Amino acid sequence: MKIFIDSDVILDLLLGRENFVKDAKSIFQLHSAPNIKLYTSPIIISNVVYVITRIKNAKAAKQKVRKLLNILNVLNIGEAEILESLNSKFKDFEDGLQNYCATNSKMNLIVTRNVKDYKHSDISILTPQELLVKLSK
Repeated sequence: MKIFIDSDVILDLLLGRENFVKDAKSIFQLHSAPNIKLYTSPIIISNVVYVITRIKNAKAAKQKVRKLLNILNVLNIGEAEILESLNSKFKDFEDGLQNYCATNSKMNLIVTRNVKDYKHSDISILTPQELLVKLSK
């Protein structure tokens, strides 16, 4: 199973967001399962570095992302994804980029707490909690 992780879930983990960190940790622990691989996009990595730098500092942001890259694979975004997002029904261009990055890279699903942002997606969109329930069956 190839799982695309959205920025909110990554930030839940790296910032220890109180109401969400437990599920985020469980999601990232899936990387050790033999049939599961975790992915994200370079834009999400950039956004994560930006947010952590603003909240903490650049050194902390870089350190956290280096550790993250040990368990998370980064996909490519190119002209195809840009054009698809520009021509899509996605209100937010960046959400469209994430969606088409995941779709074109043959991800099985996107994990996000902002499910409504992906209502125009053709692949499954699950919250961390929904994914954990699905995998426990």
